[in-house]
Amino acid sequence: VGLRMEFDIDICRVFGISSKDDGPPSVVCVTDDVLSHSRWGQGMRDVLDKMGERSRRAQGLGKAVTYGRGVVLGGNRIYLLAAKHTALGLLKVGPKKLFVARKADEGLVEIHPFCVLDFYVVEGHQRGGFGSHLFRAMLSREGTSAGKLAYDRPSPKLMGFLRK
Repeated sequence: VGLRMEFDIDICRVFGISSKDDGPPSVVCVTDDVLSHSRWGQGMRDVLDKMGERSRRAQGLGKAVTYGRGVVLGGNRIYLLAAKHTALGLLKVGPKKLFVARKADEGLVEIHPFCVLDFYVVEGHQRGGFGSHLFRAMLSREGTSAGKLAYDRPSPKLMGFLRK
């Protein structure tokens, strides 16, 4: 049994999607407009704070990569997998400054690739196809493929997922 991530806010309704708690989950894309909305912005920021904290703990990170308080997404987008009041996963993507070695004798070069910044599926819902559904929906909406994305310090779990 997974530790359900249930919230007071109907996540799907915020995005105009009719959903049932026991129905198939939907993928929604969180934007700055949603987070600044007077009616549901605070509720969505709370969702991001709690999901980001769970992701941080699951990955053993010192601080969360995804959060909602005081957030301005800028060029980043956060995809949520949700069914009504329940969040099942999150995927944060956007440009990131990385340094790579072009050739051994040239040193490091700064690049700004489109990256997977945070990826988390709630415990108890992993290995059920939810991560794949979320990832494929993001790829479709972004018009890209997994091979064209950058992955900064990918976790062993993410590497295993990408091999599939």
